Amino acid sequence: MEKPFQMKLIIRRLNATASLQWLAAAWQLFKQTPLVFIAMFLLTAGISFLLQFNQLTAIVWIFLNPFLTAGFYKAIVGAQQQQKIAIDWLFQPLAEPFCRMILLTIGALKFLLLTPLISFHQHLFQTMSVAVEAQSGVETIVMLQLILMVALFTLVFMLFAYAVAIAYFLKEQRILVVLQTSFIACWRNVAALLIFGLVSVALVLLTIPTFFIGLVVVAPLLQITFFLSFNDVFALQVKSTDDGVLEV
Repeated sequence: MEKPFQMKLIIRRLNATASLQWLAAAWQLFKQTPLVFIAMFLLTAGISFLLQFNQLTAIVWIFLNPFLTAGFYKAIVGAQQQQKIAIDWLFQPLAEPFCRMILLTIGALKFLLLTPLISFHQHLFQTMSVAVEAQSGVETIVMLQLILMVALFTLVFMLFAYAVAIAYFLKEQRILVVLQTSFIACWRNVAALLIFGLVSVALVLLTIPTFFIGLVVVAPLLQITFFLSFNDVFALQVKSTDDGVLEV
């Protein structure tokens, strides 16, 4: 009897300039169906704005956001495969039971980690504002808290950066494996992601003369770019073994 093929997950280490290639490829994809991607971004932004008016509906957004992210990513894959995508692709993951629990878990856990960090940020910002208004120097302990806050936000970003894509496209149901894989993928490609972050900031700043109206193009373009980084960082390799191996 032939041994079954097992899937082995590979996390690649890319050159720092890979982010520029992602951006160029993202622009080509965006140009195929710009109105669909813009409409998806505007619809997502509108839903986010409406649901965050009060605490109850904000909870709905926490759990809905991973599904809409997966839907946007699915549309990108459809565009790559020359399929005719439409705005309703944004909501397709909501009807797919295989990803429901893991995406809900991702949303809930991200909320639990970010809530105290946001409170910490607000407290620290208020402390620094008072020090500036009083024209007194910022204390060393405050600077250490600022460094800690940046480190914690960076950690949370690395844990969740690729979480939705890993859960949805690689169909990984174990939340700890999802977070670990996302973290390692970011750690191995810090330089490329840092350049991507700097380019993203530059593109957003370029929308200031348009009163940020240009974000309707820049935001979906950057989202496509980031998903293409997932395509580039992760590779699936077929391996014939007795035991399935998830390499992270």
